[in-house]
Order: sequence, then structure tokens, then C-alpha cells
Amino acid sequence: MLKSSKENGSRRFAGVVSFLSCLRTDARGNTLAMAAAALVPIAGMIGSGLDMSRAYMAQAKLQNACDAAALAARRSMSGTVFDADVRDEGERFFDFNFPSTTMNAQNVTRTVSRNNTDRSIIEVAASADIPTSVMGLFGKDTIGISVSCNADQDFGNNDIMVVLDVTGSMNSAPSGGGASKISRLRTGAMGLYRALDGTPNTRTRYGFVPYSMNVNVGGILRTRDILRRSFYPQDPDGDGTEEYIGVDINATEWFSEGANKSQRIRAWRESGSACVEERPTIGNSYNNGDFDISLTVTQDDIDLIAQRGNDVDRQYGRWDPDENDYDDDGYCPAPASRLSVYGNETAYQTAVNDATAIVNGNTYHDLGLIWAARLLSSTGINASRNPTMYNGIPVSKHIVFLTDGDLVPTGNDYTGYGNWNFNNRLTGTGGQESRHIARFLSACSAAKNMGMTIWIIAFDNVDTDEVEPCATSSGHFFITDGTDLEDVFERIGAGIGRLRLTQ
Repeated sequence: MLKSSKENGSRRFAGVVSFLSCLRTDARGNTLAMAAAALVPIAGMIGSGLDMSRAYMAQAKLQNACDAAALAARRSMSGTVFDADVRDEGERFFDFNFPSTTMNAQNVTRTVSRNNTDRSIIEVAASADIPTSVMGLFGKDTIGISVSCNADQDFGNNDIMVVLDVTGSMNSAPSGGGASKISRLRTGAMGLYRALDGTPNTRTRYGFVPYSMNVNVGGILRTRDILRRSFYPQDPDGDGTEEYIGVDINATEWFSEGANKSQRIRAWRESGSACVEERPTIGNSYNNGDFDISLTVTQDDIDLIAQRGNDVDRQYGRWDPDENDYDDDGYCPAPASRLSVYGNETAYQTAVNDATAIVNGNTYHDLGLIWAARLLSSTGINASRNPTMYNGIPVSKHIVFLTDGDLVPTGNDYTGYGNWNFNNRLTGTGGQESRHIARFLSACSAAKNMGMTIWIIAFDNVDTDEVEPCATSSGHFFITDGTDLEDVFERIGAGIGRLRLTQ
């Protein structure tokens, strides 16, 4: 049945109204449109967050570079001297830690300077512009960052024993040629003094232990520390057979130097040539020259001293080639010295020259290290002279040990251990060299356990396996051919001071 046109029009109108009503109430299309419209600000927020995150990362890197530059520059200063070399060192460390390609940074600046008020403080300031990614769409092309930092060096109070190899090889030129090693040592050792000179409110003392096959310490010891009756290998019957013979101080050339044994021992001690024979390991007994020395060195071996004039187990023998008939080849280096303050470079240079005045003999690292620890300790022979605090500030203890070669013991020559082939006092397994190396490394461990920091300088030494383990860490070990020896000593001096960031 056909409907009228009027009826059909009404129906079409109603359908349109119904469609529009459904469209108005249908949120599906609106959500899509709204989501699309919201993408722009959301992307801006996320993008700006990423840009800010990159800027924060860049600022952290910039701060690390600033700190490294300040510490490096302060470490390289000699006393409070600030010059182009110090500035260059600071800038070099900054550039290493913040290369020009870091985060695509632009307009990077860094300044290394000294504080105008406190001449010991290094100041570093740095800035950079970090390019943006998304924020550039909104007109923000870069984010500026800047940092600043200060560094100072607290030297505090320092006691430093300088142990110097003065064996015969030091008279020769290094492998690269030029001046002798001993002459380079005398010049280069000044770097240590210069690095620590001029620091306010501190006390730095230096002592010296020159060593070869023995150590000249009689002048530092007390009279009661020396045996009145020392035993030496002699041939009393003239048949080529040596045996221990006791020689009282009264039976020596020192008899005319005083009215009693104590005065004669004192005269020997103060002779300037008073090397000693090593004593038994603590716990072992002295048996008329025949006694044992262990490869292990304890704090007691370093610290304990004679309690009276007849305390033979803790006393040291008089090193006397004239009384030793087994083989009298041996050398006594220049006297060791106690810790002292040196008021200027001239006084310090004189002390270095005096310590290196006699250059001869073989190399016994263990003797040099053990005696450095004995003279540095605050609980041994120099307890009253070596306080752990000075003016209310702790005293740090350091051993700076320089050698140009391997440990080279001998069989017949007369050393601080007597004559190896006759006395054979050093117990343990292995050959003579391996035993002395073991004793040397044990002494190093004992010194470090007593709070001493050990710096090792291997001078023109190809094989460093013997001495490197003695250093407190790899950062305390140096190799030099002699051309940069003064710089090495300066770096040690700078390391002895405690660096700190002040901002």
C-alpha cells in the first residue's frame, strides 16, 4: 500500500532527529578527538621532562669535573704557590672529566683560580648550555647550567722518615745516562720539602735512614741498647777455623775513651760510625753471638727496647770489622737521623747531603725499612719524642722509601746480620735472598699495621716485584728514571697532605 508523500516526509525527519540525538550522546568520536587534541601538551610535558633530566645529568657531570679540577690543582701546588702549571693541571682534569662532547654541551667555560683571602684554597667555576629536544619547539633551545667548588689541603702534622738506598750502584748513571743517580737523588729529594713547605698551622718533621748492608743508628740509640760484650767470628788458633769470640768494650780501642763501660759505649755510639748488628727476634735468646732472627717482623720487634744494661736479648751488637776475622769487607753508611723540623731549604738540603755522603755496599731493604719504622714509631725507642698528637692535632706517619735495585745479599761480607756463611742467623726456608725479601715484606706489613703510610720510589729499577708490594697502595708506588725525580717527590708531598673539598 502506497503512503502519501506527507507521511513519508515526516518519517524521514524523525529519522534525522534520531540520528542527531544518537550522535550527540555517542562519546566515542569525542574521546578520539579529545585524545588527539591532548597529545600536544602531553608530548610537551614529557619532552620537557626529558630535556630537564638531561640537564640535571649534565650538571652532575659538570660538578664532578669541577671537583676533580679543584682537587688536582690543589694537589699540584707546591706549598701555596699558584702558577700556570697549577691552572693547567686543574683544567686538564676538568676537560678529562667533562669532554667537549658531553651531552652536546655548548659554550662550556671553566676557570681555575686561587681564593683571594685564603691562598691555600683553589676555586673552580664552570658553566655550559645543554641543547634541548622538545622544548625547542616552544622557543627554549638550551638550558643553562653552572657549578662551583673549592678545594683545600689540610697538611696537619706529619712525621716522615726518608729511607735512602746508598748502595754502590747509586754512584753510577741511570740507564738513560747523564748525572749519577746519587746526585739526582740529592737534587730531587728537595721536591718533598717544597711540596710541604709554607703550610700554616702545621708541623712537619723529617728523619733520614740511609741504608746499604747495614744502618748507622748507634748515635740515636741509648747506651743500654748496646751489648757490652759482642761476639765475632775469629781464628784464635790461626788454623783457619773461626769460632765465636767475645770482645768486651774494654778490650777495644774505646777503652781509653772513658772511665767505665758506659762511657766507652757512649764514645763508640757518638763516633759517627756506629752501625749495629741486628738483635734476636723478640722471644728468642741471645746466645753469645749464636741466635735466630725470624722472617716475621712483629710490632714487638720494632718497639721493644732494653730495660737495663744487661738485657742482652734486646740489645744490638757493635758492628766492628776490626774484630771480625771471617771477612771484614763491609760498609757503614752515614748516620741515620731522628725526626726534626727543618726551617728552610738549605737546612733540609744539608741533611740530604749528609745522609748520602757515603755510597757503597750491597742492598738490604729489610734493614732500611725496619729501622725507619723503629725511629718513626710512637711506642718504641723514640716514644717520648714522637707523640701521636701535637697541639691537639693528630700526627700522620709516613715512610718514603727510595731504592735503585733489587735486594742483593752477600755470603762473606760483614752486614747488619753478621756474616751469612758463618752466622746464618736468619732462619726459615729458601735461599738467603728470598729470606731477606720475606723479612722486608713482613716489616712493611708491620709498619702499615702500626698506622704508617709507605711510599715506594723505584729508581731506574726494571724489576719492581720485590718492592712494589711494600707500598700502601698502587697510588703510593712510583717508577722514575731520574729525570722526573723531583716531581715524584713533590707528588708524594702533595699526597701526604689531606685533600678535601670545602664547597
